[in-house]
Amino acid sequence: MAHHAEWFRIYDSSPAADVEPKANYRKETSDDGGRTWEYPRPTTGEFLRLDMTEALDAGCSVDVREGVVTLQSPHPIGGLIRYTPTH
Repeated sequence: MAHHAEWFRIYDSSPAADVEPKANYRKETSDDGGRTWEYPRPTTGEFLRLDMTEALDAGCSVDVREGVVTLQSPHPIGGLIRYTPTH
């Protein structure tokens, strides 16, 4: 139960809590350290918030710059995930 409490603490704290769940984003992935970004697809801030929480809970880095969020994937395949706001 303690792990669930920690997950929700991360979800409800900055930077994850700073994300507007209904905002629109483009999600891309990179397996070469960010030199190329592939598989663009539309998503929302709620999925970004969940990915940020999972990454932070796993001890991965999350970088927020000018609204663009780049995080280390917490999944075994690894790589980077980038969320770019769309308007």
